[in-house]
Amino acid sequence: MGKFIQAFKMSMKSIMGNKGRSALTMLGIIIGVLSVIVLTGVGGGATDSITEQIEDMGVNTVSVSIMRSRGSTRTIELEDMQQFQEEHSDRISMMTPVLSSTVTAKEGNKNTEGTTSLSGVDSDYLDIQKLSLISGRYFSDFEITNRSKVCVVGTYLVQELFGGVDPVGEEVKINGEVFEIIGVYEEQAESEEGSSDDTVTIPYTTAMRFLKTKNISSYYFYVDNEDDVSPIADELDAFIAKELGSDEGYSVMDPTELLDTMDEIMGTMTTMLAGIAGISLVVGGIGIMNIMTVSVSERTREIGIRKAIGARTTDILLQFLIESTVLSGMGGIIGIILGFVVGEILNTTEIIVYSTQMNMVVISFVFSLAVGIFFGLAPANKAAKLNPIEALHSE
Repeated sequence: MGKFIQAFKMSMKSIMGNKGRSALTMLGIIIGVLSVIVLTGVGGGATDSITEQIEDMGVNTVSVSIMRSRGSTRTIELEDMQQFQEEHSDRISMMTPVLSSTVTAKEGNKNTEGTTSLSGVDSDYLDIQKLSLISGRYFSDFEITNRSKVCVVGTYLVQELFGGVDPVGEEVKINGEVFEIIGVYEEQAESEEGSSDDTVTIPYTTAMRFLKTKNISSYYFYVDNEDDVSPIADELDAFIAKELGSDEGYSVMDPTELLDTMDEIMGTMTTMLAGIAGISLVVGGIGIMNIMTVSVSERTREIGIRKAIGARTTDILLQFLIESTVLSGMGGIIGIILGFVVGEILNTTEIIVYSTQMNMVVISFVFSLAVGIFFGLAPANKAAKLNPIEALHSE
């Protein structure tokens, strides 16, 4: 242990005696570690953002889209989907048909600048999508059965048409037809045009008459247990294929499968980014090897004197190996600090979603030490094998 401490002190003395050269030597390691931390942080942030969006859509929600195939006379009716839910009521607690379109909304002489998203849904839609109301109420079964012209609107419409005043009980014209506003959704996207706040929801029965269609193209099923989502999606797929007599003309989206796929894709991307950044660490290691080789050449006489007074080959090897490791270790620490600083800056700008990957911080630091040891081994071995007599005769 004493020899190790002595070798460490001598290594630090050499490093501090050549501050400029030591700083340049560490630069490659600093850039390498910084690159690994920042790039994996960006990749991790993108992964978290996409995962959050998928989870917001509902990990427990299986969605079905029906596209009428050319020449096909068979289709899925609402009663078929209701029957499927009833047969699986122990696992599916809610189901809603969904009709979608775009409309123009107007109140008096005010109207929205663009088109507003319209959804025709059942009363379960609110709970399936985990939405909340800040005012009013949702559709009643009576209003759905009687195709009432009532609607729930997003906060963008409240701002644009009613100046932010609670519009519950007021009327709004949707494509020229008058609807009574019975509720307002909680803000989801800062009340921006074209966002999830720029929406109006009406009973699906009303939407069928309003949009002049009998065909329902989408359905949402809420599965109580996340472990049952994939099995239900598979059973739905088989059920629809049987009803249509074909495995074409429809799609069943399993959110857990989508989540797994996205995790795999983003994980691969993050690993690639880390690999690309890791190349700069290797380049930094080559820089350490070059500098240490030069250092050995410059200190040949010092090595000869140490050997002449009793230093063993292992002592010389340890000194130069510790020196290269300390250089890479210090570079790694500085790179980590800068990585955290850059991460905080990126988070404050809100331009890029950033999430520090602590496992990559540890891996990059360990790798930097490994690089120091690996690339410092050859120069250290060269120094240790110097003949003391020849070393003392060198100038």
